[in-house]
Amino acid sequence: MMKHNLQMKWLAVLAFALSCICASAQSQVKGHVYDSAGEPLIGAYVTIEGTTTGSITDIDGAYVITAKPTDVLKAEYMGFTPATEIVGQRAVIDLTLTEDQNVLEDVVVIAYGAAKKSDLTGSVANVKMGDIKDAPVLSIDNALQGRIAGADFMSTDGAPGSTTTIRIRGTRSISASNEPLFIVDGIMDAIHDLNDINSDDIASISVLKDASSTAIYGSRGANGVIIITTKKGSKSDGKVNISFKADFGLSQLPRSLDIMNAAEFVQYRNDFAYFGDDKSHANVNANTPLSGSVYADPLSYGAGTDWIRNITRNAFTQNYALSLTGGGEKGSFYSSLAYNDTDGIIDGSGQRRFSGRIKGDRQIFPWLKASYNGSYTWRHTDENKATIGGTSWWNGAQYLSPLLKVTDSENPLYNLGQKINTPRAMIDLNTNQTKRNSMNHAISVDITPVEDLVISSVFSYYLYFRQNCRYFPGSLPAKTENEGGQAYRADYSENSMSDETTIRYKLEKNGHTFQPLLGFSLYRFSAENFSLQGQGYMDDEVMWNNMNAVLDKETYSAGTSFSSKTKMSGFARVDYNWKSRYYITATGRYDGASNFAANNKWAFFPSAALRWNISNENFMSGASWIDDLSLRFSAGLTGNDAISAYYSLAKLDSTTGGYLFDGSQPVSFYRSRLAEPGLTWEKTASYNLALDWTMFGGRVSLTAEAYMSKTTDLLLQVQVAEQTGYDKRMCNLGAISNKGVELSIETRNIERRDFQWTTSLTLSHNTQKVLDIGSEDFVSAMDCPGNNKYMMYGYVKGYPLNSLWGFKYGGIWKSDQERERNKQTKAYASESTKWADGTPRYYDINHDGVLNQEDLVYQGSADPILYGGMQNTFYYKNFKFGVYLAYSLGGKIYNYGEFYQSGGMYTNQFRYMLNSWHPERNPESNIPRAGYTDVALPSDFMIHDASYLRLKNISLGYTLDLSRKWKGGIKDVTVTLSGENLYLWKNYNGFDPDVSSEGTSSTLRRVDLGAYPKPRTFTFSIQVRY
Repeated sequence: MMKHNLQMKWLAVLAFALSCICASAQSQVKGHVYDSAGEPLIGAYVTIEGTTTGSITDIDGAYVITAKPTDVLKAEYMGFTPATEIVGQRAVIDLTLTEDQNVLEDVVVIAYGAAKKSDLTGSVANVKMGDIKDAPVLSIDNALQGRIAGADFMSTDGAPGSTTTIRIRGTRSISASNEPLFIVDGIMDAIHDLNDINSDDIASISVLKDASSTAIYGSRGANGVIIITTKKGSKSDGKVNISFKADFGLSQLPRSLDIMNAAEFVQYRNDFAYFGDDKSHANVNANTPLSGSVYADPLSYGAGTDWIRNITRNAFTQNYALSLTGGGEKGSFYSSLAYNDTDGIIDGSGQRRFSGRIKGDRQIFPWLKASYNGSYTWRHTDENKATIGGTSWWNGAQYLSPLLKVTDSENPLYNLGQKINTPRAMIDLNTNQTKRNSMNHAISVDITPVEDLVISSVFSYYLYFRQNCRYFPGSLPAKTENEGGQAYRADYSENSMSDETTIRYKLEKNGHTFQPLLGFSLYRFSAENFSLQGQGYMDDEVMWNNMNAVLDKETYSAGTSFSSKTKMSGFARVDYNWKSRYYITATGRYDGASNFAANNKWAFFPSAALRWNISNENFMSGASWIDDLSLRFSAGLTGNDAISAYYSLAKLDSTTGGYLFDGSQPVSFYRSRLAEPGLTWEKTASYNLALDWTMFGGRVSLTAEAYMSKTTDLLLQVQVAEQTGYDKRMCNLGAISNKGVELSIETRNIERRDFQWTTSLTLSHNTQKVLDIGSEDFVSAMDCPGNNKYMMYGYVKGYPLNSLWGFKYGGIWKSDQERERNKQTKAYASESTKWADGTPRYYDINHDGVLNQEDLVYQGSADPILYGGMQNTFYYKNFKFGVYLAYSLGGKIYNYGEFYQSGGMYTNQFRYMLNSWHPERNPESNIPRAGYTDVALPSDFMIHDASYLRLKNISLGYTLDLSRKWKGGIKDVTVTLSGENLYLWKNYNGFDPDVSSEGTSSTLRRVDLGAYPKPRTFTFSIQVRY
């Protein structure tokens, strides 16, 4: 018996010892982190509770960590409540986090990975997707205005499918592109523009702003980087999660222009005739009584035709999005389909879009994982056919006389009466449509040969096709008899292939964390264009479908082009930190591009960054109210190669202009461009200093940053001596600087069980200056209309890049005494033929008595002094209410319409011209008299403050939680009402100062050439999740 008891005691001791050994043994644990919908969380932080040992989930939400059975895993993701799990004997542990509206987002996707905000060394901003998911926009960039400090999103126009022009920390180039690089799921050039992405597919958006963050992308990252990560599959034990969303919207013209109605316009025309300038009524002058005027009873004409209202409408939108996601232990999938049909607020315009996406991954072996990511987008755009304003003064909607009827086909003010195509006729008769198809396929493999070492390789192929077809029938009013129709067809295609391999490793020991990354990439891009144009088609029904059916081959032309670019890069990054206190990041990329000459194809772009987490120092242990206090500094060099593929080579052009001889058309070739073997990369050196401060348990968080950059070796077209046979040549010349400050503040103002209120605010300021443009006095970017081409926008050394130039308005001439006195003082000057009473005068800057280019003065910058936005979100039980304001303070903008509508002879006028100078009725006015000119000179008379405050978005949503009542069925139903662009406070007398008619390819900002107005939109949405 005693022997048996002794054996039992020894067995107990042995069992206890074994349990201790097992409890202390470490093993590898892996798994995924999901949200409550079963979708993976990218960049979630998984740690062993009570230690600094941790891992960050990858793009599939997966993590790997070494832990003991007694350890407790803790998963954290900003915006979600942390979750914990005891390891035990499990090798696979999946954690699910539930949304916590009281926690601000804290994990961001960066280049080739993800990081906690508290570990960042570079300048990276994460977009709060919850704030923009209800915005009724086709392209997600239209919802980002003011939400990211340092990123200026400006609309090109308000047509369906229009994108924005984006500047991250200013403009860096004059000739090359200034748009940021878009990375979608780790792939460059996976989209043509943001219209190619269904916004419901987007999981996260990160914006990389400084050189430390972007230099690893080399020349592609010079203008900043926007990383978009789409949604992934989720583990659901074989169950498929289904989400369906439907949106129904109504859009309308939010405001019109303050231009004259018919009764007001006939009064203006009477004044025009009063001064004896109306050639159509030469017998009317200052001595003519009202009864003998051109229009004896002005009030009887009423409102007349409102051409802008005539071509606009209430437009409807419908959008449907379906997604399916699921998976198991070894794989997952995500798929989506979406259809959108958006009518434009201008009749005949609109866009239809169909998009689909499918993603899947499979853990083939413990050390091998394969993934596929494919997308397809089809778009059909009915382009705007009506002319609103801009340079088309003879038939633009804002220019046309309100006396004309909608059915009229002649404009009596245009060259004493000419046939025109009114906006209504162009909408009803013309056809202008663009079809786009784009697809992207990416295959990737992840190999983990040993713990913490991951080799990833991604191959992607992108294809884009665009077809634009236009037909202007022979029945257009302005066409002559038997002139026939005009057809145009252009087919453009581009494709790109890329192959990128990276090797990542992570080593943690004794408080030291070391994470190196090596990579190599290959990229090839090619584009082709084919166009046909002809005039004289007799069958309008055929349109562009038989381009060869033209009667006269002299009116028929064809054009083709091809371009190809190849790039090769090697890159590396090293991240190091000690006990989460001191961080160092160093990156380098060696880029080669085929679009430069042989001796300049390669360039090296390095960067380095430091971070000091002051709050983790021992001397801060008493400041418990401070959660994070860190200083960051970074410096680096980036490049820009975004120029045409063959700019370094001489160019040979051809022409077939001329008559047919014996049935053939001669062709001639001529050299149109000099070779530039020394052409090289534009280079930008950037510096960034930042402070991150989070306090009061995350209740208040702010980031303040100051930066500066200098771009050298600008690619510029400069004039050359005429004796060379050329007028311009491309060279590396000049420099630009950008300096600015940014502030982002996020607060949780109220936290109660049933009620929460959060606020986010951004403030941004950027100053950019032209430092050098070589021997040129100025480089004009845009000239005014008329016979005298004076510079409106241009580059001058020592002035802002987006400078406005013009004459300084000095009022009007009112008497002979003023003109006589001016002969002595030479204080003012006017156009040579416009010195009469009531005509404008301008300051004669050099006092030479002549108004010319030398009298142009700097009128201000188009760039704002301060811009940003403020979001307030309120949660009450299952209700969510959001209000977003975007603002821009300072900056100037030309109203291009005022060249013709501030005293013009041939167009309708702005209403303030009713207060124009008149010797009897209004002799003290400084507004020019009626009809003094055909086109005005550029001056501060037509330059306006571009400041605005926009009620950008309001949304109200309610979620009905059915998960407990309907187990295994519908999880929840969410209904939302939202409004976009609801109200605009502004000083500008155009539609909207937030516009850039020059599109995304131009350096110019805030140029309004009769842009398509932004609509006001109301949307009802319903989403069902199963």
